[in-house]
Amino acid sequence: MYGLGMLKGLMVTFKHIFKPPTTIQYPEEVRPIPSRARTNLIWFEERCTGCSTCAQACPDGCILVATSPAEGGEFNVDRYEIDFRICMYCGLCTEACPYNAIQAGGTYKDVTDDFESMYRDKHALTKFAHDYLKENDFMYPHGQRAPKETIELIEREG
Repeated sequence: MYGLGMLKGLMVTFKHIFKPPTTIQYPEEVRPIPSRARTNLIWFEERCTGCSTCAQACPDGCILVATSPAEGGEFNVDRYEIDFRICMYCGLCTEACPYNAIQAGGTYKDVTDDFESMYRDKHALTKFAHDYLKENDFMYPHGQRAPKETIELIEREG
């Protein structure tokens, strides 16, 4: 049955030969990113309570959260840093966060070849999140619309 195996292989070839090509001409065309893709993490400061469950859930220890007590038993988030140089994008931090303050939802524009810029502090993460919201009509990656106060704050910043 030597010819049968070769015939099966040729059938696979003929099945795909008449289909249109799936090549995407990047950067003119951008492939849509699936909603559940493990892409760059986006931290939304306005949603964060400083509970640090994301840092506790991270197996790499790449998230640093430092807080101080505030009025009413709440916390002020003094430092929030993510070291993307060691992050394995497992998504455990996004699952652990009860307030959806950290979500996966970056794009291909997030890619960098500068190793040092992959360590982001609170201010860089906030700017990145605000830019994301502006580009996506103030919709969070999980589909919820940003509150009116957040929209007004971002529009005032410029």
